[in-house]
Amino acid sequence: MSEQQLISAQFSKKGKLLMMLGFDGQVTVFNADNFSVEFKVSKKDQLDGAKLAIMSTDGSTLLVANDNEVAIWSVVGKGLIGKTNFSGLQPFATISSIAISNDNDKLIIGMSDGTINMATISTRLNNRFKPHSRPVSHLLFVDNEHYWSASQDGSLSYRVFASPEPISEQEFSHRITTLTIDEQKQRLFVSDALKTQLIRSDLNSDEYIKLQYMARFMVFRQAHFINYANLLATSSSKNHLTIWDTITGEELGTWLSHVQTPTATILAMYSNDRGELLTVNSDAMVEKWDLTQLNTL
Repeated sequence: MSEQQLISAQFSKKGKLLMMLGFDGQVTVFNADNFSVEFKVSKKDQLDGAKLAIMSTDGSTLLVANDNEVAIWSVVGKGLIGKTNFSGLQPFATISSIAISNDNDKLIIGMSDGTINMATISTRLNNRFKPHSRPVSHLLFVDNEHYWSASQDGSLSYRVFASPEPISEQEFSHRITTLTIDEQKQRLFVSDALKTQLIRSDLNSDEYIKLQYMARFMVFRQAHFINYANLLATSSSKNHLTIWDTITGEELGTWLSHVQTPTATILAMYSNDRGELLTVNSDAMVEKWDLTQLNTL
């Protein structure tokens, strides 16, 4: 796929597109079936120092961010929509996470000082407040109005867009390293950097399942709820892929991703209705896993 290491990668919701951000700042969107290039930001138009990139849910919009600027691109129109600067409340705060709503109109920009910017593309309005004391590590839209934020301060919050008051909050003992939600927006997985990993199968309930394992602690970098099954896939800080039962929290198996460098880790995952899991790691290697071998589908 690529000759260089990747900072991030993402599959579109339907698994048709695969976005990759390289360490040279190059952002490319591929057709995930044949790996042909669907869209590539030209070098002359690249955002200097790009460190974050995400696609919208439908794969039509691309967001690229550096320390203080976000560029918005149309994947379909293959052109730049615009660029906007964002800041925190502290003078040297930098962008640490980004998210875009399902209708492609609302942006949430998390900053390294714990500030959150909430901007609307159509109106150019920007609200800013500081709910966290450390970098905002994860942002997830549930719908066009509600979102989750997680921080290195160990706090997880659920909010309405443009409102600083949380609907719910939960505190963890250590920094949050993983946060993901399933395609149906019904199941949530959150993990801190030591030994607290929780699955909430009902977002309207405070009940949760803890992951069960023999090790003293485990650190997760990415997670993905398997579509059409009670399964969760997680990646470690190295190249391990683990599958879990979301009903019991039981570990069903762990495998090694094929890597070229010892520090490579899985960056993105996607599952289809055929019991297949696709992964891409920081070595830009795409692998397909047959989950039907688990005999749990």
